[in-house]
This record gives sequence, C-alpha cells and structure tokens, in this order.
Amino acid sequence: MKWLKRDRVRQSAGVVPLAGVVKSGSVPEQAPRLLTAGGPTLQRIGGDGDQVAHMTTGAGPVILDITHQGAGHFVVDALDGSLRSQSQLVYTDGPFACRALVNADDRPVRALRVQADGPWMIGATVLSSALTWDGSARRLASDVLRYEGGPGIATLRHEGDPRSEDGGYFLVDTFEPGGDGFLDELANHVGPWRGEAPLSGPCLIYARSDGPWSVTVRTVGSCVPS
Repeated sequence: MKWLKRDRVRQSAGVVPLAGVVKSGSVPEQAPRLLTAGGPTLQRIGGDGDQVAHMTTGAGPVILDITHQGAGHFVVDALDGSLRSQSQLVYTDGPFACRALVNADDRPVRALRVQADGPWMIGATVLSSALTWDGSARRLASDVLRYEGGPGIATLRHEGDPRSEDGGYFLVDTFEPGGDGFLDELANHVGPWRGEAPLSGPCLIYARSDGPWSVTVRTVGSCVPS
C-alpha cells in the first residue's frame, strides 16, 4: 500500500473522531526509543539527508528499525529491483522512530529511498525481534508485533497524529507468523478512529501509523455470550 498526502482525502470517509485529540504544530525534541525483543542487526544504513541505499539482507522478511532526528520532513520509500516504489514506509515531520516489515508478501524490497532534512538511521533486524503480545499493546507509531493466541476479535484504536491536519494515516495488515505471506487487512483509515476486526490465529501484525495506536484482542471463548 502506497501512502501519499494527496491520497488521504479519498481515504477519510468513515472517520470516527476521538475525544482528547488536539491538533498541534509542535514536534518532539528527539525520536522515542524503539521497543524490541532483541536480536542481531543484519544491515545498518545511516545518513544525513536524501539517499538511496541498496538492501543486502536478501529476499527474506526483515523488520526495519527506523529513526530520524531532524526537525523537518522525513520520507522512506521501499523500492523494488527496478528502483520503483513498492510502498511508503514513513511520511512525517520531525524526530520520529518506528518499525516496518518488508519482504513479507509478493512485493520484494531491494532498496530504500530516504528523504530527510537531518540525521537518520535504519537497521534491518530478524523477525524474532518483534515483541510478542497476548492481550493488549500500545505503540507511538508504526510497529510490528507477534500474536501467538487463538482466534479472536481485535479492537483497534488510532489516536491520530496531532501534527497532521488530517490526523494521520492508520493501516494495519496481518502476515503469516514466518513472514512468508499476507493474511488480512484489519484497518485502513485516516485520522482518529476505532473499530474491530477478526484475527484467525497466530500472525505478525504490521501497523503503519503517524501517531499513537493500540490493539486489544478478545479470544473467541471470551467473545461468546454466556
């Protein structure tokens, strides 16, 4: 899925405003620390400005730890072998940190295009670095989580990005636990939103978000009325 600013107006239908979300032009002083389960870094790329960097990790799925310390624009596009954009991983402003999943579907990523006004760093890590959760989780931006429970109903909430006029995007996909195939799309919205979606079982959950989001899962047994 490719996210661009000009596409967001067409995706805004059905937005449910959430109380307590205040739009602001302020940006954080520094990028927040990323939460991971640990594991080896397969490749590390860094720079200070615009750059196109080839990935050396091969065709297998990896998680990207992405940080930006600049005060202005920051965009990261995933490119295929012909250097065409396959998906947009980041589109934001100011200091930022997130995690992204690539090479988990039929869109191979061979390079990354970074547009930045300041220092940035991207580290490619193994899938086992995704944190495992069994009930609820909250993250400040895009992240990859591992779900090991049974079938259930996921309640998703996007708090929105206070720095964005439209509240920011929220796209949540699930993938096979081994990162070898797409399973389902749980959410695709712009601005503050809440909703429910089914989870069939163990999976990787990849949420792309400009701002804070959360997910809670009720297993099938707890969803059946007594």
